[in-house]
Amino acid sequence: MNIQNLNADELKQLQTLLNKMNPSTEKTYLDPVNKMIDEIMDEFNFAQVQYVMEYLNWKWVGEKVTMDMLRETAGRLLRDAAKLRLGDYKDTHWEQGIICGTGGFQAMAFCNEDKTKITGLDLIFVLAGWDAKIED
Repeated sequence: MNIQNLNADELKQLQTLLNKMNPSTEKTYLDPVNKMIDEIMDEFNFAQVQYVMEYLNWKWVGEKVTMDMLRETAGRLLRDAAKLRLGDYKDTHWEQGIICGTGGFQAMAFCNEDKTKITGLDLIFVLAGWDAKIED
């Protein structure tokens, strides 16, 4: 077989078959993430966040924030935090949560000790914060 004669679809099919023959030995489990995200999306008080944002005339990119925008952003941040915790930030200590945030939302993901499974997700809406340190 000469792979140079294959079209783009045939190359994709070949790559899929080759990937199935040589699966990655390290698995990352994201299935529980969807369940946690669904629970957060069902229980989080998005209406309260929207009320506060309207009261403060808080806008995103100059637009009035809708419930759909809030829910979409929160879901994206939760998924991103989970992926980053098991991906780019896998080398950080397993007890440390990874935060993704924007527009007042902060999503945090936690993993198990061997860093193969998300064990917890948090979503908060922050109006203000401050940090200070004393260096020895």
